[in-house]
Amino acid sequence: MSACTIPQSVSDQKNAVEKIYGPWTAHNLRLADGVFTMAAGVVGDEVKLRRIVQIVADLSRRPVGDLRVLDLACLEGMYAIEFARRGAQVVGIEGREANLEKARFAARSLSLGNIDFRQDDVRNLNESKYGTFDAVLCLGILYHLDAADAFRFVENISATCRNIAIFDTATSPDAEQSFVWRDKTYWGKSVREHAPNATAEEKRKNLWASLDNPSATHFTKVSLSRLLYDVGFTSVYECHIPHEPEKPRERVTLMAVKGTTVSPVCCPQLPTDYARSLSEESSPAVARRGLKLLGRHLPQGFKQMLRQVLFSAPQK
Repeated sequence: MSACTIPQSVSDQKNAVEKIYGPWTAHNLRLADGVFTMAAGVVGDEVKLRRIVQIVADLSRRPVGDLRVLDLACLEGMYAIEFARRGAQVVGIEGREANLEKARFAARSLSLGNIDFRQDDVRNLNESKYGTFDAVLCLGILYHLDAADAFRFVENISATCRNIAIFDTATSPDAEQSFVWRDKTYWGKSVREHAPNATAEEKRKNLWASLDNPSATHFTKVSLSRLLYDVGFTSVYECHIPHEPEKPRERVTLMAVKGTTVSPVCCPQLPTDYARSLSEESSPAVARRGLKLLGRHLPQGFKQMLRQVLFSAPQK
């Protein structure tokens, strides 16, 4: 057998992929004995993987191997591949070619025939194009979209979800800015995704930002919960265990469940629009901004009194 017909090792194939598309940036998968996409011992997104797998196993009401799972903005494919290895039928959608080719290579290396990676913009998600799913993973993508796209995207997730959708996203601790959609008001803040003069090529290479929109919206946790209810999920929960030790305070994992709305039989007097009675939480940051604006017109002594009332810690 000539040298040119000898099959490459998984390690050699991985090196060839990296030469074209660059090294793996987040998902450290074991491809073969001693071969990892990043390096043995590196722990990154794997901590969150444990949380997501446990949520789906606990809430799906069926064996994971019987599920159809959608992984939105799947990056290098770790979550999609994990569920495929557990027997689920999986679709992964990713907008950047570099990420997608790494994901496809990993799936080939693991001989997974029950996973379909597609290059597409998640904003194109709809039921007629992709069908419906038992579990939808929206991990690390929602907070890269601007408000108009985020509203439609969450609505399309609801339309394609039969049971549970998991949203792991950054939220805003402050209700800085209002966003109106279908005559309902939601709160959050706008953040920059790309420099104002960034070229299309620079945006494409910025793997940890949006595909093209220059800014994005971070909803408050209350407004995001309201939005999930408004698009058709009947209950929303926040996950704390399995624990993610280094998770930022503003980053949350919410589980939205598709069910049937029920009303207590013995207490018909309860309001029906209970979900939207959630109120935005005030925060010291909001109070400080308000005080700064008022400070232009208030006497110095009164401002000092307000600071003491608002920001002084209670004595124990």
